[in-house]
Amino acid sequence: MTDAGLLYQNAIVKSRESTLLGADRLQRIADATDLGEAVRLLVEAGYPSASSPDEMLFAAEKEAALFFKSCMTAGYGLELFLVADDYHNAKVAAKAHFFGGQKDAYKVEGFLPIARIEEALEKEEYKDLPDPMASAFLELSALRAKDALYPSDADVLLDKAAFSEIAVKGKNAHRTIKKYFAMLADLKNVSVAYRAGKASLSMEKTHAMLLPCGTLTEKDLLLIREYGADAAEKIRPNAEMIGALDAIKEGITAYEVYADDVLLALLRKERYDMFSPAPIAGYYIGKQREILNVRLLLARLANGADKEIIKKRMRSLYV
Repeated sequence: MTDAGLLYQNAIVKSRESTLLGADRLQRIADATDLGEAVRLLVEAGYPSASSPDEMLFAAEKEAALFFKSCMTAGYGLELFLVADDYHNAKVAAKAHFFGGQKDAYKVEGFLPIARIEEALEKEEYKDLPDPMASAFLELSALRAKDALYPSDADVLLDKAAFSEIAVKGKNAHRTIKKYFAMLADLKNVSVAYRAGKASLSMEKTHAMLLPCGTLTEKDLLLIREYGADAAEKIRPNAEMIGALDAIKEGITAYEVYADDVLLALLRKERYDMFSPAPIAGYYIGKQREILNVRLLLARLANGADKEIIKKRMRSLYV
């Protein structure tokens, strides 16, 4: 599409931003006396009615994905977000297939039907899958044949496959979309390198786990493996990565929250730029973060979890 097409799609997105939960509405849900009241407030805020909270949230996720697809202006790299969703589903399917893991962590389908991924794994026929995904599945099968397969292998191999595909498909993406996925790769690599150091993994093993597409050099990442959070003084990374090294010291939950927030902040910077695809991506990722927050709040009401624990897991809002 032309820039006129992008302007039109951004205008549609702007019209939908009012449906996102702001801090006030989210606080009202957090203050609900019970699960029933929270669900009622969500329906009043535009969430779909359903027979259970889980079905409500999945329906909201599906609605957001369908809306994103309808606004996915071609030529800017927005399709990379759906590629990432497909590889998330591939990891869930692989763990269920090889280890008997649960399938309740699936996201809404991107480009690939989940049934196609599951069927390919069951039949061990991967010709209808993207080449990087097919290669990862073949390697997982080979590791199983040697009785050397671990659940972490699915994460490592499919993450590497995902970013290999993103690198190829994102060559002509808009600069902000490129920066988003480069930052995502950096954040994942910082986590890999830090955890590799904590687990005393070799440099060779660490190298094999690192993802393409990021801006941090392998030398810098190996310094993080060696020095942990103190590596910030040695590699002088950008501000986001300094924050990442600070956050990771607090634990995996704090790091995941930080990573989600800094990625959303990148898109939020161009929220009002009608000539950028960032508002379209920002709405989609912002809705995902909102639904994650709602899921945490509903879980607290259902299970009586501590408010402070949930508060630490809450993500920033887009609006």
